[in-house]
Amino acid sequence: MTDPHPLADTELVEHSGYQIRLSPSGLEWLAFVALPKQRPTLIMASDRSAALSKAYEWIDQQRASDKKPE
Repeated sequence: MTDPHPLADTELVEHSGYQIRLSPSGLEWLAFVALPKQRPTLIMASDRSAALSKAYEWIDQQRASDKKPE
């Protein structure tokens, strides 16, 4: 199967140590979010801005849950 959007369309953004790979896919945008060398979480949104916003929100929630006292 051929990828209709080559890697040249993929954008890498970093936020709080996480990597966000943004890529257009058909009518939506995909954001793959992960710390280096970890399995990514997939976030889907209708546009690039929404995908990036959701990725930032997800990262902030992960960081907040890591800081909670036991």
